[in-house]
Amino acid sequence: MSFKITAAFTEQYTQNVEHLVQQGDCRFGGKLREESQKGKSKFWEQIGATTAIKRTSRHGDTPRVDSDHQRRACYLGDWDWSDLVDSLDNTKMLIDPKSSYAQSAAMAFTRAKDQEIIAAATGTSYADVDGSGAVSAVVLPSTQKVAVNLGGANVGLTLAKMVKAKSILGKNEVPKGTKLYLAHTQQQLDDLLNNVTEVKSSDYAAVKALHDGEVPYYMGMEFIKLELLTLSAATDIRTCFAYAKPGLLLSIGQESMGRVSERDDKNYATQVYNNMSIGATRMQEKMVVEVPCDESP
Repeated sequence: MSFKITAAFTEQYTQNVEHLVQQGDCRFGGKLREESQKGKSKFWEQIGATTAIKRTSRHGDTPRVDSDHQRRACYLGDWDWSDLVDSLDNTKMLIDPKSSYAQSAAMAFTRAKDQEIIAAATGTSYADVDGSGAVSAVVLPSTQKVAVNLGGANVGLTLAKMVKAKSILGKNEVPKGTKLYLAHTQQQLDDLLNNVTEVKSSDYAAVKALHDGEVPYYMGMEFIKLELLTLSAATDIRTCFAYAKPGLLLSIGQESMGRVSERDDKNYATQVYNNMSIGATRMQEKMVVEVPCDESP
């Protein structure tokens, strides 16, 4: 056989594009308050709890109760995405990547929504509390945080942490029937299953079903799994959180909008472009509970 026959070997390529594994949907979609917004900022009016005054005499003065008025602010942030297909590339490829680029952009924007929501859940929110126009920063108080070392040492997600998170929401008088959620990663499911030691217990059976994806609910909360939650490189602690649906807001100025156009300034390359304008905020501190989980072995 000739040693030069290798020159006749051929290479085969598919005409389809396969997307590498990635989160392709918005995991918080439909699981929080969603509203539209026009303008760079928008304020929502709020009123706090008041106390009734017990009458102690006849014909006494009418008591005055000063209501606690507050405002919660949300600010839009703009997102962009684009890629180019050179006009000469079409003659060198068996595929047309433009539709695949558009799909890739769409998936990137769904993750961007989740990133905005995650940042708002346990980050700084803003409120105009006195009507003067001065915006006040509002952080999540320590009373809304479960200790990472609940039980004595830093641990991952445990039943005790879930009980504590739900207890905080319950003590805050979150209205009965309000949907509750827990945002977590796969590691927390693994830890939760490993921390339930009684194989015959009902808890183990429920967590096992949750871990295997058979049910999305446990302990009155719907589990939201996504790998975008903040992980500290220094401490290996993941910031998970539980929340009631009205406690988080996604405000949409413009949904993801795509365009495919020719760029004469780029040698007539075809540009696939998407943009979006969204904002997110924590509406009520008492409806969000931070649940830090140690991911160290």
